[in-house]
Amino acid sequence: MITALVVGGGSIGKRHLKNLLASGRSAAVVEPREDRRAEIASRFPAARSFASLEEALAAGGYEAGFICVPTAYHVPPALALARAGAHIFMEKPVSHSLDGIPELLEALASRGLVGVTGFCMRFFQPLRKARALLEAGAVGRIVTARSFTGVYLPDWHPYEDYRSFYMAKKEQGGGVLLDECHAFDWMQWLCGPIEGLCSVVATLSDLEVTTDDVCETIVRFQGGALGSIHLDMVDRSARSEVEIIGTASTLLVDLEGHTVRLYDHAARKWETWSFEPAYDRMYVDELEHF
Repeated sequence: MITALVVGGGSIGKRHLKNLLASGRSAAVVEPREDRRAEIASRFPAARSFASLEEALAAGGYEAGFICVPTAYHVPPALALARAGAHIFMEKPVSHSLDGIPELLEALASRGLVGVTGFCMRFFQPLRKARALLEAGAVGRIVTARSFTGVYLPDWHPYEDYRSFYMAKKEQGGGVLLDECHAFDWMQWLCGPIEGLCSVVATLSDLEVTTDDVCETIVRFQGGALGSIHLDMVDRSARSEVEIIGTASTLLVDLEGHTVRLYDHAARKWETWSFEPAYDRMYVDELEHF
């Protein structure tokens, strides 16, 4: 039995494939595009490639399935693999709708299988440091928190026309709210569950997209704190920041700058922790957690 079947040979699929093989696990990939299959065969000769999921399932069994296709196409391959007895690792978000979700949950639960959504930022070192400081009571009781993420869409995949990227296409489950839901996850991971929210999404830029490119959300956390989450795919400065204000201190996380800062009120100065960029490490740590 092959350890993992990666469904989707795009950038994230190839990243998971690389890490699976580097860890000594066996892996195969499903990718309908012939050019991508040729690239995968050249870069990862140990991995078998299939043009369709049906072909891959007919060839053998898999311990786990990694769902790395555009959001709108997540559920069908996940359900097929779960029914074939595979644990499921699904890139976020789970889907663009609730269609098929009850069936997927039933397939996993009835077979005792693990289902994981790939919120890799929980393994990002600056956010892990921030969580450790919060758990130690460094800011006191959280009063308010803010997350800001803005990245210019054409800069995400500069090697391809952004208009062909699923993020630009509503029918493929693209859009800043769905794809950048990382921020909703890390804000709950840091500040506790969100019990209420109000989001407004819009398409406001000059980009040629059919999706939302700006989202503003106001949230109330279970502990009573208020917060906001800003997402856009327009900001050419590429910023991603978290600010948490508590009764004892203020915590700042610069995700692009890989720094965490905590204000020392007694000394009237900031204490700073800096980290080396290690994006691949968080994916490896995420894989081992799964």
